[in-house]
Amino acid sequence: MSQSPSSALIPVRRKRDSRELILQAAEEIVAKRGPAHLTLETAATEAKVSKGGLFYHFRSKEALLEAMIRRSMEQLESEHLKIAESLTGERNGKMKANIIGTLRHVEGQRPVLTAVIAAIANDPKLVEPMRESIRKEFQELSKELSLRTEDIAILFLASQGLLLMELLNLSFLTPSQIRKIAQRMLELVEELDPTRPLKSLPK
Repeated sequence: MSQSPSSALIPVRRKRDSRELILQAAEEIVAKRGPAHLTLETAATEAKVSKGGLFYHFRSKEALLEAMIRRSMEQLESEHLKIAESLTGERNGKMKANIIGTLRHVEGQRPVLTAVIAAIANDPKLVEPMRESIRKEFQELSKELSLRTEDIAILFLASQGLLLMELLNLSFLTPSQIRKIAQRMLELVEELDPTRPLKSLPK
C-alpha cells in the first residue's frame, strides 16, 4: 500500500518540529537561568523530548549553542529585511533599515543574545556563525550605490557598537541619548556625499 504525499511528509515535519522545540527550550534556559545551566539533558527535559531525539539533531552542547547563535542571527537578519521592505524606494533604504533595526534591538530585551555572547566568551570557536552573519550583512549594505564603502563601514560599525555595548552591559548612554544618536545616523545617511573626495590622513 503506497503512502499518500501528506503522510510521507509527517516524519520529516516531526523532526523539524522537534528541532525547533529543542532550540526554543534551550533559549528559555539560557534566558532565564544563564548559559551555565544549559546542558543536553536540561534541553531535552525542557523540550519534553527523549535524549535520543535530541542527539539526532545535536551531538554536543557546542552544536546546540552554534545552532542557537545561527538562529538568533537569522532572526535579526529577518527583522532587518522586513524593515528594508517597508523602506522600498527610499534612498539608502538598506542602511536605514540596519540603523532602525539595531535601535530596536538595543531598546528591546535580548536575553538570548546576551547569553550567547557569554557562551562565546567560554568557547571562542562559537564566534564564527556571528562573524559570518555580520560579514554577510555588511556585504549587503555595501551594495548601496549612493554611499561610499568607507561611510557604510563607519555607520555599520557605529550601529554594531551600540548593540554590543548594550548586550555586554557596557553602555553609559541613556535611552534618550541612544535614540538621538540613531536619529543623527539616519540624517548622515541622507547627508553623505559619495562624490566628495576623502581627505588624506596626516603623516
